[in-house]
Amino acid sequence: MLAAALLLGAPTVEPRRALAQSADQCADQLIFDPKKGTFLTSDILFLPTQEGANCYAWQMFVAMNWPVNPGWPAAPALAGEPDRTASVAEWGVQSSPTSPISSVPVWESFKAAEEIFLPNAAPPSGWGVQEPPPAECRSDKMIFGYPTESVRVLSAISKNAVNSAHRFNLSSGTRDTVSQEIMEATGGWLTDQKGELVFFQRTVGKAEFDYIVDNNLFDAADQLRVATNQDGQHSKGLSLPRGGMLRTPPSDPQPQEELGAFEIKAAWRILTGEPAMFSRYMTTVAWLKRPDTGQCSQEVVGLVGLHIIHKTDTFPDFIWATFEQVDNVPGGSGAPPVNGYSFNNPDCTGPDCTPNQPRIECDGNTCRDLYPRDQPVQVDRGQKTPNNLVELNSSVQQKIASLTGGKSVFQYYELVNVLWDQSPSSEPTLEPGAGATVPLRYGTFQSEGNLPVANTTLETYIQSRSCDACHASATIAGSDTLASDFSFLFDDAGSSKAPHLVEQVKQFAEQSK
Repeated sequence: MLAAALLLGAPTVEPRRALAQSADQCADQLIFDPKKGTFLTSDILFLPTQEGANCYAWQMFVAMNWPVNPGWPAAPALAGEPDRTASVAEWGVQSSPTSPISSVPVWESFKAAEEIFLPNAAPPSGWGVQEPPPAECRSDKMIFGYPTESVRVLSAISKNAVNSAHRFNLSSGTRDTVSQEIMEATGGWLTDQKGELVFFQRTVGKAEFDYIVDNNLFDAADQLRVATNQDGQHSKGLSLPRGGMLRTPPSDPQPQEELGAFEIKAAWRILTGEPAMFSRYMTTVAWLKRPDTGQCSQEVVGLVGLHIIHKTDTFPDFIWATFEQVDNVPGGSGAPPVNGYSFNNPDCTGPDCTPNQPRIECDGNTCRDLYPRDQPVQVDRGQKTPNNLVELNSSVQQKIASLTGGKSVFQYYELVNVLWDQSPSSEPTLEPGAGATVPLRYGTFQSEGNLPVANTTLETYIQSRSCDACHASATIAGSDTLASDFSFLFDDAGSSKAPHLVEQVKQFAEQSK
């Protein structure tokens, strides 16, 4: 994004000190031209304040949801590269009112987490290589003629899923007893008001993927080696790459390797057979493989929740932005939807209508279902959207509508909140460090209204806690103490080098206490 002074013709100042002070200013400063260097940047170009963080979050949303270069997946290296020939007038616009979006957003071309952490720590395929779906999920014909080569399989892709193939929960050292592929961060699955399960997805940007591959971090033994600096080459410990600081807006797009670590988490609801709703959602066609039944089907799915987290020089403990589709639950920036809320029934009565009730109950490593999986979950927003965000969302939504003739599905998305660290501690190195233990704390996080930052579709059952409350305790595979730089992805790793690594890591952790 360009700094306000540069856009408004004010005297030239250091770009990071030129800040959008109002919702209208932010909307006017958002960049919808992928040829500009400020379309997606390695760090914030605003002075780090809540207003700047909010605007930077919207800029990331625009860039991440821009269509990927259409040469992907035939040319794997183009994964993560936006289509620089696409115009904003086409952004999020359907080819016909009753068809899903035909293009793939940038973040969906990122590497899927389940394709990185494979059984027996097998090396992942290269960046941008799209893995074929399993035999039971293949067909010569896709609904709506969607390009089969870019279709995702959604199954073992929840925020907390163990690797579905090795079915081993490394954090507990036990066989996994619960099918977690449709589970949220905690509390179980999520079912919409039509009785359909929500499916989750996690993807990783190129800078982070390269770091994982270059350091063999898909193997738990190498995670231990790096986190504890056993080889003397990793004094920062397991430290994900951060985007470099920018003092002036870049004139050309930055290489992905310079952008820093990106992790994306998404939630999708099934919209098959509901073409009238397609115009309000970022839609795609996907294979959905039910982990509890093994059934696989082609479905049209609509994006209902999206986390974007990004590690930068200004935010070495990440900036955490979360978005939702406006029809999810009451209390956001959207008007009551004609077809009803996706996850809330205002007329619901009785004990089953208590909002945000977990779907499972666990005792140790054994969990039991509390409700049928096709029973809708009554969801409400645990934190009222602050007025400043309501105003900002409205301004940005109007901007998107004006640029697309009112046709873009992205005018129906809202920023829920942004978590960021105003003044991370400069000691010792702003990196985890060798042998770093959880919880990682660099400074004090804040958000709009000082509210917990939670998404109703991704943290339905723990909306009273912010992202950092959990992610600060993220560990490497098999360890209860060794930090993995705020990322839970690493806990999915197996090991080809040390079959009994789980116990080895636990012993190391005990000795380090």
